[in-house]
Amino acid sequence: MATWIYLVRHGQTVWNEEGRLCGSSDVPLSDEGLAQARKLAARLKDIDITAIYSSPLLRARQTAEAIAACHCVEVKVEPDLREIDYGDWEGLKVVDAAERFPELERLRREDPMRFVAPNGEPMQLFAERVISAIQRIAASHADETVCVVAHQTVNRFILCWILQSPHLADFRFWRQLRQDPACVNLLQVREDGMWRVCLVNDICHLMEG
Repeated sequence: MATWIYLVRHGQTVWNEEGRLCGSSDVPLSDEGLAQARKLAARLKDIDITAIYSSPLLRARQTAEAIAACHCVEVKVEPDLREIDYGDWEGLKVVDAAERFPELERLRREDPMRFVAPNGEPMQLFAERVISAIQRIAASHADETVCVVAHQTVNRFILCWILQSPHLADFRFWRQLRQDPACVNLLQVREDGMWRVCLVNDICHLMEG
């Protein structure tokens, strides 16, 4: 017996297209993102999903609602699945942040547990709340299949935590785990408590049609 978690990223936004840090900003899906959400929903429509959880941010909720429309399930909003708050960096292009704050950008990439954007959320606290959220969700749905709709950094940190190699456990390689808009990851939680990563960044459904 096992719990299965379809961990997905929301569809694309205009800020994603422009290379901007969305973070906690409530940016909606673009037209392309809405189309991606529909394709993602079609991909998951024949899976017996018993619960759907979403970040409270609009882009995630729009994606979750598209999936929920194919199932008799209401979307449950989980505040701790929200993306990291980049504070004064919100809306900045990544290249601009790197140019204006080179040392902070180096920390974000290489030593994330020490990174805090100006007036933003410490990445250490972000990691703690995200991991706590996915653990709570798994514990509440033993032997069920659930869908969790979150964000790029959220998903990357969850994957790092599960893999738990000496280097990944401190999240230093979080950026090396690609998470495209509307991608699918599949996680398994066994009866003995072991977590497994069964699928990462699958976007086959976006290639169809």
